Amino acid sequence: MKVLPRLPRAVLLNSALGVVLLAALGGAYAAVNSDSTTATPRTDSRTVAVSTGKVQATVTGSGSLASPSDAGVNFTTGGQLSEVAVKAGDKVSKGQVMAKVDDTAARQALAQAKTSLTAAKANLTKVTEGQPASPPAGSGPNPGNSPSHDPSPSPTPSKKPSPNPSPTKPTPTPSDTSTPAGVPFAGISVRNAAYVDGAPAASPSVDPALLLQAQTQVAQAQSAVDNAQRTLDGTVLTAPVDGTIASVGAAVGQTVVGTTYTSGAGAAPGSAPGQAPGQAPGTTGGPGTGGGSPSPSGFIVITNPTGMQVKANFSEADALRLKPGQSATVTLNVQAGTALNAKVLSVSTLAVGGGAGGAAQYPVTFDITSATKDLHTGQSVSVQVVSGEAADALYVPTAALSGTGPTRTVTVVGPDGAAHPTSVTVGVEGDTNTQITSGLTQGQKVRVTTVAPSGHSG
Repeated sequence: MKVLPRLPRAVLLNSALGVVLLAALGGAYAAVNSDSTTATPRTDSRTVAVSTGKVQATVTGSGSLASPSDAGVNFTTGGQLSEVAVKAGDKVSKGQVMAKVDDTAARQALAQAKTSLTAAKANLTKVTEGQPASPPAGSGPNPGNSPSHDPSPSPTPSKKPSPNPSPTKPTPTPSDTSTPAGVPFAGISVRNAAYVDGAPAASPSVDPALLLQAQTQVAQAQSAVDNAQRTLDGTVLTAPVDGTIASVGAAVGQTVVGTTYTSGAGAAPGSAPGQAPGQAPGTTGGPGTGGGSPSPSGFIVITNPTGMQVKANFSEADALRLKPGQSATVTLNVQAGTALNAKVLSVSTLAVGGGAGGAAQYPVTFDITSATKDLHTGQSVSVQVVSGEAADALYVPTAALSGTGPTRTVTVVGPDGAAHPTSVTVGVEGDTNTQITSGLTQGQKVRVTTVAPSGHSG
């Protein structure tokens, strides 16, 4: 029997490696071919007729309800609360007293200011009436122990000033300033003299400097009275609007700090400058009762649905399509079936957000035109705005158009099936359809092409 020669070991090893390599290459080819088949896109085409109807464009946003009639109010005069007449949930009317602080000090300050004003007015009257001119130095009643003179008129005086007095009763003249013996009111010149019941009397002499000083004192005293009256009035807190009490910041016995509201961007009526949202200002001595509302805020917060509005944010692209007066539909998030009519009131040009790569949003305010009786400040809502509308318009599906701007291109399919591109002008771009203002006629056919990835070919 013939014995075949044994193959070298190296040859056997190389053959095995070759078989493995061929198998790997085959598997890789099959995998690549399978992926290529899966990724092959599938193109679907259909023809659609140019139609006539209503084209509507809308944008959407989200926000919350707010009322410009809501009010956060604070005491203008601080002190210890002596009365709190309302609680959360109570209905109040404009002008109704809601709370008071101890007014003892304020009343005392007002009384003192009024007393000072009375004294200042009396002083002004005295200065205005003037004083007789002072007599010359060394003169006075009975100088040098001279006999006293009877200041009364003669037994037969004239009841009216006489330009020609009797020679027996000399009268001083501008050229004769001496004091003849026996003449009443000695030492008074004619320039400073008048006649009363036939006898000369001193005329008022007003010092301008004293008059100005007295007038200034009266003005200052009156200002002090006005301030004291405002301080007293500030010890009583009244409702500025009709509404419902949302929160009360403190109870009787606690102390409130007087706060004066300063208008500013982002500030709520009744809130103190620099006050954090939701914080009831002007309260000390422990936590109060009732829950706070982010806007407005104050010692007492009153809500009022009258004139309810929506504050919502929109993307930059959508905000550019909004204008005052456009119609909108507001939907309460907790009541999906409740739709309210509204109109765009204003579109802010100041973006909010957009930090750290986030998209900028623009605040838009809407006036609700539906009934607002059962609405509450802070409720979250969704808003849909009609940004454009065209009635009885020619339109095609937006997917049939290519390009950007007012001029686009569509593929028109003729009766014979031949397709050719056509330039058209577009109007309102709706959510699914776009208005055609020129380039097509009703009934023409246009091609709508959609591209989608296909499945495995198997």
